[in-house]
Amino acid sequence: MKKLLLLFLVSAFLVVTALSAEITFWKFTDTYADATIQRFVDLWNEENPDKKVVFETFPWGDYTGTKLTTAFATGEGPDVFFISPGDFLRYVNTGIALPLSKYLTEDIIADFLPETIEAVTVGGEIYALPLEMEPVALFYNKAAFEEKGISQPQDWAELKEAAAKLKTADRYGIIVEVAPGYYQNFTWYPFLWTAGGDVVDENWEKSTFESEGAIAALDLWGSFVKEGLAPSSLPAGANDIGMFGNGLADMIVCGFWGVKQLQTQFPEFDFGVFPIPPYEKGGESISVYGGWKMMLNAKGKNTDIAAEFARWLVAEQIDFPLDWCTVTNSKFSPRYSVLEAGDEFYNTPPNDVFLEILKTSKSEPTFTPEMVKAVSDAIQAVMFAGMDPKAAAKGASAAINAYLSRYTGGVPGK
Repeated sequence: MKKLLLLFLVSAFLVVTALSAEITFWKFTDTYADATIQRFVDLWNEENPDKKVVFETFPWGDYTGTKLTTAFATGEGPDVFFISPGDFLRYVNTGIALPLSKYLTEDIIADFLPETIEAVTVGGEIYALPLEMEPVALFYNKAAFEEKGISQPQDWAELKEAAAKLKTADRYGIIVEVAPGYYQNFTWYPFLWTAGGDVVDENWEKSTFESEGAIAALDLWGSFVKEGLAPSSLPAGANDIGMFGNGLADMIVCGFWGVKQLQTQFPEFDFGVFPIPPYEKGGESISVYGGWKMMLNAKGKNTDIAAEFARWLVAEQIDFPLDWCTVTNSKFSPRYSVLEAGDEFYNTPPNDVFLEILKTSKSEPTFTPEMVKAVSDAIQAVMFAGMDPKAAAKGASAAINAYLSRYTGGVPGK
């Protein structure tokens, strides 16, 4: 009887131990790319039989909506999860994000481009692992440009002129994101920066949004819609470059990920890429690179195992990042070693254009949701409410200053 009881207790202990070594990994659903992650999750599980990663995906609208916030609010959040720059501070400031510095060696950190680590650092602590970089550019239909005799626009005036020439009764000249939110702001920032504007000062002490650069960028995007050069509504988000491939317009503001998508979905489509034109001829073209990051749950039951898995997947080996960035997708890795291993891919047209764009690109700002909304409201007001760009910039700046006066959270890179 005692032996049976002992065996039962040992078995129960082993079951509990096995269950305690399980971690969950969440991201949004991507039918094309998720198989790559699952393949490496399976590899990890095979090589670590005493540990288990359960990979789960959720529809884009749910994941980027309330899925994560609701899960964490009820204590059911994942151990490892994909996070966008726009949501980064939300989880850092609320104590959900696990500090990662103690899990990363000096050699691991040194393999990342400094600016990518800076973007996930708050108060000297690293709170996420950068996974990818996706600079924004303008994609164009080569045949349409040739037919209309259009050369690569060298400033905003020429960009608008090109959009006007390309517009027909059943086709727009350009696609820009028209829905409010993180993505619209993300693709609008290059125009703000190229015109010499910004949202806040370096230390987040005051808004710098009430500027000629912001006014010009608001006016440009507003004019695209008001003059009928761009659609005022879209069948999908402007991050879906399939609309461009299907002929909705002959130009689109989109990121590096669009290259692989076009090559896969529209293999016969002859497209080209050029940088965001400067505000005036001779000015500097400045783009933005986004990219999802891996964050860990500080309140998870197996934080050490979660950190071990995330470090292995993203920061230690080359196989997954190289596959993820150059085979499954078209993205830049934030790691020197992976960029070197993918040198041939990155120097192949049109990827080489993005390689040049990356050199003058900035990381997507990790503003708080309140700051994002202030900028978004200004863009929307000019696009759809007929507000004067100067008034919109002034209103957004006032809203940001009011928010900063009571903000007590962290500042990225500080």
